[in-house]
Amino acid sequence: MIFENIETATRLSIFDFDETIAFSEGYVIVINKQTGDEFQISSQEEYDKLKNDGGYEFDFSPLDQVNNAVENPNITSIMRDRLEDPNTQVMVLTARAPISIDDIHMTLQTFDKPIETKNIIMIGNEGGNKGEYVRDVILSKYDNIKEIEFYDDSESNIRDMQVIKKETSDDGRIEKFDIYNVTEGIPNLT
Repeated sequence: MIFENIETATRLSIFDFDETIAFSEGYVIVINKQTGDEFQISSQEEYDKLKNDGGYEFDFSPLDQVNNAVENPNITSIMRDRLEDPNTQVMVLTARAPISIDDIHMTLQTFDKPIETKNIIMIGNEGGNKGEYVRDVILSKYDNIKEIEFYDDSESNIRDMQVIKKETSDDGRIEKFDIYNVTEGIPNLT
């Protein structure tokens, strides 16, 4: 995969999908390891609590498709602006599986004001550490990137990215690194 713009861009604008670019319906299937009983959860808070409990397994396959997505204009207006800037590479970095990427492309193109996705890098990192992904996969290859902005609703992803912000600011690699915690659809600089 070659993305021409990322080789010359000085700014990387990274957007989470769920509860950031769009609000969608979805759930995770939870399996009780002892009883085999299954139930569904639909919030980050419920997932964090059950994951910490340790007595459950999780099936994320219901999130392979995007269902009933509603655009969040607070974020998509920023995204559209960045797509107009030749010095910016836009990336969607989602915790969904890679299989969901086609649906995300289609969702963005079906908004009232469609977003052209051909110049957007879309990555499904299946719940992996987003900060480490940016450092190890993007920044290790593209030293032209001097500015990063990151939009996400997950406290865990915000913390992971703050670690990378500290690393890259300590070594002078990144000149500006803005992290926005998206709460109820509104981006707040951390």
